[in-house]
Amino acid sequence: MQSNTRLKLSMLIIPATLCGFAAMLWWAPPAVAFGALFDPIAFALVAGGTALVAMMRSGPEPFAYATRMLLKREEPSAQKQERLTAEFTAMAGIARRSGLVALEFHPVEDPFAARSLAHLVDGADEERLAAILDRELVELDAENTKAIDAWQGVVDLAPAIGLIGTLIGLVGLLGQLNDPQAIAPALAVALLTTLYGAVIANIIAVPVLARLRRVLAADFDHKLMIAEGLKALARGEGPRRMRETLLPLSSTTPTLTLVSNSVS
Repeated sequence: MQSNTRLKLSMLIIPATLCGFAAMLWWAPPAVAFGALFDPIAFALVAGGTALVAMMRSGPEPFAYATRMLLKREEPSAQKQERLTAEFTAMAGIARRSGLVALEFHPVEDPFAARSLAHLVDGADEERLAAILDRELVELDAENTKAIDAWQGVVDLAPAIGLIGTLIGLVGLLGQLNDPQAIAPALAVALLTTLYGAVIANIIAVPVLARLRRVLAADFDHKLMIAEGLKALARGEGPRRMRETLLPLSSTTPTLTLVSNSVS
């Protein structure tokens, strides 16, 4: 119940923030026209410049990986952990009855689990399997770090690109001092680039970065749980022992129903 309440509250944060921002613009002083806050050239300069420099800094791969993770369908943590525990309990039962070779064609959704299970079926012992899993987890952690660093770059770069746009606008403004009517619009465009830089960094990139951190942390914990389940399979643990191994790694509390349904 508490997790569902927290989930519902988190879903209200973004709409509430957008409504607050819209209300702030609506109640802005009459001298600030709503349409005056939008300039496609200034926005293209800041957004395009930020994207270009961020890509040059980190490369496109971390952004592509971050996008895949952010668009991945999120499953409640407790439900995902219980499903994984049930899956490994079933595999432990199959391995006990027919051996690890019987798991060769067992359907596994997670690519990380499928690759590691293939090594186990091919005869890797627990020590060799642990070395393979540790290497993959290190590579995954490095990939996660690159994705987080890439979006952190957007947070850091957007205000700087906005300031550069402002300086470019001011240079153009100085060239139009002989035309008083052109000064005000040119100055407005110059200041808008700073505004867009702050908006991209704080209203777009910061929330994306925070959600990316949560998604990657949850995914890494899930991979750690998979690794423990595979090591337990390599040790030849049965279904009941498998549940005892994996359940302490999850946030769910084992119940009498779960224990009574497990098969020794």
